Amino acid sequence: MSSPADRPRVLAVVTFFPWPLDHGDALRRFMVLEGLAAVADLTCVCVERPETTAEQVQELRDRLPGSRVVVVPPWQRDLTTTGARVSRVARGLGTGMPPWVYRQWGPGLSAAVAEEAARRPDLAILVGEPAGTVARHVRPARRVVWDRSNVLTATDLDALRTVASPVGKLRALTALPLHWRFERRVLRAVDEVVVTSAEERERLHRLFGRVPTATLPSAVDAPPPAPGLDPSSRTLLWMSTLSYTPNWDGLQQFLRAAGPALSAGGWTLRVVGAGGTPAQAAELGRHPFVDHRGFVEHLADACAGVAAAVVPVWSGAGVKLKTLTLMGLGVPLVATPVALEGIPHESAAAVVGTPTEFAEVLPRLTPDLLAAAGQRGRRVVDERFSRAGFLDGVGALVRGTLT
Repeated sequence: MSSPADRPRVLAVVTFFPWPLDHGDALRRFMVLEGLAAVADLTCVCVERPETTAEQVQELRDRLPGSRVVVVPPWQRDLTTTGARVSRVARGLGTGMPPWVYRQWGPGLSAAVAEEAARRPDLAILVGEPAGTVARHVRPARRVVWDRSNVLTATDLDALRTVASPVGKLRALTALPLHWRFERRVLRAVDEVVVTSAEERERLHRLFGRVPTATLPSAVDAPPPAPGLDPSSRTLLWMSTLSYTPNWDGLQQFLRAAGPALSAGGWTLRVVGAGGTPAQAAELGRHPFVDHRGFVEHLADACAGVAAAVVPVWSGAGVKLKTLTLMGLGVPLVATPVALEGIPHESAAAVVGTPTEFAEVLPRLTPDLLAAAGQRGRRVVDERFSRAGFLDGVGALVRGTLT
């Protein structure tokens, strides 16, 4: 590690508060900050989540010793009310920004970023898509990098083709021009771009003519194998955030196409995930074979008695942290190619192309095949998606952008 005098000065902007690590967005953002703190004199400007506590702010500071953490309060403390949604739409239309980015925004963000950027850091890193809203405020930095997990325009185009819900298609159609304008604007303001997969690299080049500087796949800390996995059981696991349209749409397609056969075969689908609404809970309750548990604090506990996890994702982009998390726990996967983007397909017990294929392939997966797939998944995470490898990648990014 270099001495403090030799370390570059880096400013990072994070609009989804990176602590606690209870969300995929938090995990990648924290690991970026952790990697930067190891090689740089780091200042990070972070927007709180609505539920962020003073204790969590202090915990973040404790985990980034020697770094300066500037905290910005969020604009909205309750994101779910009709008034909050209308306000985000109005602000988005008035500023030409996608309204959803204002879920991760605070009125003091631009001023805080501009104040830190005035110190002329060697490097500024915008971590996550919404951080692009302050791209012009970090320009005094010598170099500006945008670390992103999703080419939004590509995801909208894909959703128009693959999402079954008319509401989901309408959302994608409405968001498409805003996302295209937003991404084009931010890409013009930054010097370099980091993506999570080779597929995202190709999408960015195809849609915007931009070649990313680096591909840095997301990573997870591989926990101990989940206790109580039972490859001979008839219990399946679905795990993800219910509020994200591609996740919910994929689950609904799975239930409609594969549900009757799974129910007739005596399967149970355990649904785990935060962000669900009462309407979604009611919809899941209409399927007798669905065991809807909502948010669980420790995912490993929800794996007890599970034979495999299903990941029916038909749209979306980048390396999926939910996929890596399940693999790290040793849960065998039956997944779509989209769910395995950037991940070797042989990691899964089976790769399926349509919702009905889930029901067709599951009876053919013996306990031995499932157990072997669970072991393969953990091995792939250890070898290719580890925290150590990710932190090395962040360090290489800093060195590469400053040469």
